[in-house]
Formats: sequence, C-alpha cells, structure tokens
Amino acid sequence: MKKKYVACALLLNNKNKLLIQDRKWISKYWEEWSFFWWGIEKWENSKEALIREIQEELWYDISNWKILYLWEIVHYIKTIDIEYHRFLYWIKIPNNIENFYDNEWSWAVFFSLDEVKKLKFNTNILAEIMQLENNFI
Repeated sequence: MKKKYVACALLLNNKNKLLIQDRKWISKYWEEWSFFWWGIEKWENSKEALIREIQEELWYDISNWKILYLWEIVHYIKTIDIEYHRFLYWIKIPNNIENFYDNEWSWAVFFSLDEVKKLKFNTNILAEIMQLENNFI
C-alpha cells in the first residue's frame, strides 16, 4: 500500500461557507469535488506545505491569516490502494476576500456545510465535517 502525506485546507469565509475545489475536469481518482490539499515535500512540515501551495495554486499569501491545525485524518482508498494522511487545517478567509482563482484549471466554489454533505468526494468526509460542525459552525 502506498502512503501519501498531504496538508488539507478547510477554508471558511465569514458566511460559514466552505471553499471547495471542483475537480470534475481534473479528477485523478473519480472525485467530483475536493477540499484543497497538497503533498508535503521532504524539507517542509504540513503547515509550510499548506502556505506554499495556497500561494502557488490560489495566489494568496495566507501566512498572516488565522490558521488552526485540527488533527490528522487517515483515509484509505481501496480501489487505488492508497492511504492518505491528511493534516487538517482550518483557515479563516479574511472578510475582504471573495474570489479565488484556482491555478490547477479547476473551479473554486463556496458551499454551505449542508451543501458540501451532498457533493461527491472520493473519500468519506464525515470526520472533516464533524470537525467543522463541532468547532466552527
């Protein structure tokens, strides 16, 4: 089994809407939607990967934003024999930011938590949803 270590961002705006990546056109593992997550390079920790990748992919320097490490969530995707270790971060989007451009040629869309629960992800996102419901919404 292959293991992949990733930094995962739960980006929440002032209306308690979550920024979700539309992956229908760039899907690698049959997902239609995804949280924003990125691989962690050998020379960096998960928070450094998160800050670097959001700068590269979404074009925002979040180093001064409110960022809170939540915990590590492990997802196993049997069909491709990969175990994902997600280092999960909650990030508060500043009130003056409403638009995001996703440099991976996909869309970034805000959804309420109830709407997110109805989207097709490639993993069970119940643990991530519970973190948001119990701590932030």
